Amino acid sequence: MMRRLDSPALHILTADDTVFHRIREMEHSDEQGRPAGDWPWRAQRLQRPIELDNLPVGSLVMIDNAHPQRPDWADARWRVWAGHLSIIVMSSEPQDAEGIAAMDAGASGYCHAFANAAILKQVVEVVSSGELWVGRSLLTRLLKGVDRGLAQHKPPSIAPHWQDKLTEREAEVARMAAQGASNIGIAEVLGITERTVKAHLTSIFDKLDVADRLQLALKVHGVK
Repeated sequence: MMRRLDSPALHILTADDTVFHRIREMEHSDEQGRPAGDWPWRAQRLQRPIELDNLPVGSLVMIDNAHPQRPDWADARWRVWAGHLSIIVMSSEPQDAEGIAAMDAGASGYCHAFANAAILKQVVEVVSSGELWVGRSLLTRLLKGVDRGLAQHKPPSIAPHWQDKLTEREAEVARMAAQGASNIGIAEVLGITERTVKAHLTSIFDKLDVADRLQLALKVHGVK
């Protein structure tokens, strides 16, 4: 987890004034523009990608995917930046394939550039705490990819110790969630309500000390 600065700057790389001012809205708590006392981030605009090279280690950066100088996802600079920055890629037209490319390049978050301020705040808080943020559709694809890619490499003799902390039903829910199943899908298969599935997941996250479904999938597959 990266250490938060006392007065951290939220660096915004965008050529779009509307996008920048949309992010600035997170600094205000109401329509009168009064500062939100519990919101420490202050937006600072970047004009060119080269400016990312000089940011302090641990800086949080939101990159507008539509920036005319945004490097191709295969560009080696992404790995360099991801090595010392926490990167959130914003897109005005989010697509799973683009999100996967951004995450593969080293981004820690992928979101809609024009999401409401409450959602954008969540994205910033989650990524700044060292976690990943992606939309539900993309998350499902990532989970299914983890399931397909890792299940075949896991030795069958290895005991799934993560199950020891869960009830039998919680273990069932955990396996299905780790495979990318939705709450509704899990409920239908197990013959329980969606509300019960959510309760099980809350308990599972707490017992296994994971923050989201992606971490759960990695835990179930023995990655961490």
